[in-house]
Amino acid sequence: MRNSFSSHPVVDALPFVSKIEELMSDLPKQEARIAQYLLLNRLGLGFETGSSIAKKTGTSEVTVSRLLHRLGYRGMRGLKHEIEVEGRSGRVGIGAEERAVLEDNPLKDVFSTEVSALMNVYQQFDGPIWQRLVETVSRAGCVYATGFQTVRGAAEDFSRRLALARDDVRFLSAHDGMLAEWMGTAKGGDGECLVIIDVVPYAREAPLLAEMSRDCGRDIAVITDELCHWAHDYTDLVVHAPSRNGLFLESTSALVAVLNMLVHAVSESDPEATRARLTQWKSATRQLNVF
Repeated sequence: MRNSFSSHPVVDALPFVSKIEELMSDLPKQEARIAQYLLLNRLGLGFETGSSIAKKTGTSEVTVSRLLHRLGYRGMRGLKHEIEVEGRSGRVGIGAEERAVLEDNPLKDVFSTEVSALMNVYQQFDGPIWQRLVETVSRAGCVYATGFQTVRGAAEDFSRRLALARDDVRFLSAHDGMLAEWMGTAKGGDGECLVIIDVVPYAREAPLLAEMSRDCGRDIAVITDELCHWAHDYTDLVVHAPSRNGLFLESTSALVAVLNMLVHAVSESDPEATRARLTQWKSATRQLNVF
């Protein structure tokens, strides 16, 4: 995939990516968590250590070493050497200006991880899962969006923004409304879609709502972080937005980027209808004199 900035080289798949993809289904649970983290943060691994990866994935350095050995590397040094060689070849990496910023900044590890997370989600926008997600959210008769604890605000903001792009979008608060919005029979298919936004430590309600939605025939999409273990049990419409960056709390930068892009993509699915909605909305805001 070619980056739109001329200072960036072409980003090809690193050799370790194909190795992980071949082994992923057979990996023990702890190693699979680490492998998923490596895949989703591949461009920031040059700034990682075995210790930092273990901390971010909730595993141990021994488990990190075991996975790297399984992949054919002598620790992080071996993996970094491969990444460095690929970078010198011009097939992967970041531009010289960006690398200089990272080297001089005391928060270079955080910055690198944030950049890597954003690049990761933007790469997912080219995939078939993303295209199906956009189609599903666009065609549904009604879209429910829900989020919990620290990302409830992001879910509410997403539902309001999405409501500017299409009809019948509702923020779902399972506890506040006791699911009154779901009384009656879900149409399924083109009828209703539930978008769940959830990150570590993962809300108990999220898989319960997913299971209820599946049983009622609603489509389900999950926007979550890199370590989510439950989403694929209910749907293949899952977008992983890496959140571990070494700050006090997990980052929501990549998560919000996914939600913003989803609103944009839905708006582009029917540009005429979107323009009509914006015209109507601007007229209403003028009458209310809110701006």
